[in-house]
Amino acid sequence: MSGLMDKAQDAVGNKMDKDAQPGDGVEKTADNDANQQINNAADDAGVPKEADKAIDDVADSKVNNDIPMGN
Repeated sequence: MSGLMDKAQDAVGNKMDKDAQPGDGVEKTADNDANQQINNAADDAGVPKEADKAIDDVADSKVNNDIPMGN
């Protein structure tokens, strides 16, 4: 039973650590906005929808690096 309690405590601690980082909310909003604009431009250019995830990952990495104190 103590193994389960340890896992629960670790999960709560990890969640609290992530929530405590002030850049996360800004990052999430910036990621979503950038992804939407990039995906719309890609759609207009004829890029297949299947590529959206790969494009989003690259864009998210760039956006996240530009925002301090996020994940």
